[in-house]
Amino acid sequence: MALRKQVTWEELRVGVFVLVGLIIIALGIFYVTGASSWGAKYTLKTYLPAVDNLQNGAPVTLDGVAIGNVQAMTINRHPSDPMHSIEIVMRVQSAYQPFIRSNSDASLATQGLLGTAYISITRGYTGEIIQNNGVVPGAPGKDIVAGGAQVEANLNALLKQVSDVIGEIRSGQGTAGKLIYDPSLYNRLNGAVSHMESLVADVKAGKGSVGKLLVSDDLYNKFDASAAHLESMTNAIQSQQGSLGKLVYDRAFYDKANEFLTNTNNLIAGVRSGQGTMGKLFTDDSLFTNLRDASTNIKDMTGKMNNGQGTLGKFFTDPQLYDNLTGLTGDTRLLIGDFRRDPKKFLHIRLNIF
Repeated sequence: MALRKQVTWEELRVGVFVLVGLIIIALGIFYVTGASSWGAKYTLKTYLPAVDNLQNGAPVTLDGVAIGNVQAMTINRHPSDPMHSIEIVMRVQSAYQPFIRSNSDASLATQGLLGTAYISITRGYTGEIIQNNGVVPGAPGKDIVAGGAQVEANLNALLKQVSDVIGEIRSGQGTAGKLIYDPSLYNRLNGAVSHMESLVADVKAGKGSVGKLLVSDDLYNKFDASAAHLESMTNAIQSQQGSLGKLVYDRAFYDKANEFLTNTNNLIAGVRSGQGTMGKLFTDDSLFTNLRDASTNIKDMTGKMNNGQGTLGKFFTDPQLYDNLTGLTGDTRLLIGDFRRDPKKFLHIRLNIF
């Protein structure tokens, strides 16, 4: 008696996953081949002189809209002219049939410079609708040929410029040429590397300020000692030791400082209100008026002195006073000289007896 095999849940789950994977792959194939893979289709033909890089399954577009794919390509053994050298069979969606007419044409196009080749059909506005297995007139891709020629010319110009630049570099011209072929730059770099190696060796040996900074333990010990002193000082402040500790934690100092600030504020308020000598000095306009009048009087007096007016003005400006003083000084000097030589000449004593 044959045994009936039961399907476990694990086997069923694997089968479901495989089925979903196949569906996803099928949808991906349809998506890659384009939206034209769906819907009713009909067959069209066209003839071109050449089909460079065109593959079976390549897209077929109508004014840039994908409408189908290339189904087959064969060589026409008996062409009537070079334009009918290659026969191309296309499968196109039937929904676009009214737009493909006898005045439409099909040409080979390329997506980008090096992209995939495809068939481009232009829309027809007059003429008869091309039926199933009908022929769309072929047209050479003139724009593509011209574009390729222009690209080729640009590439040739670019290659020539690159060749010129490379030639200048090889001859040692320009910054890049000197950078590659000038031996002095290598020598300088080699010397700089040597100096750098020597500097690194000195630093490792503890020479110089940087070497001592990195190698010697003295700096670390000093920092450690400083940190210890700082910690000790902080502990002393927190324990209210010393002047700074009392300054920070003493309540009496706070009260005195607060009282000082209060008295200062009261003093400033009194000065601003014009109280006392300082208040009058800063707020009373009479002091300014007196100083202004005094400066005016001093200015007038100095002006009169400069003009020689008054006794003091003549004292500073009259040359006769200078001459008189000079003569008096000379006479006084002569008199003192005579007195020193013969004092008896000037000292006479007369006694009168009554």
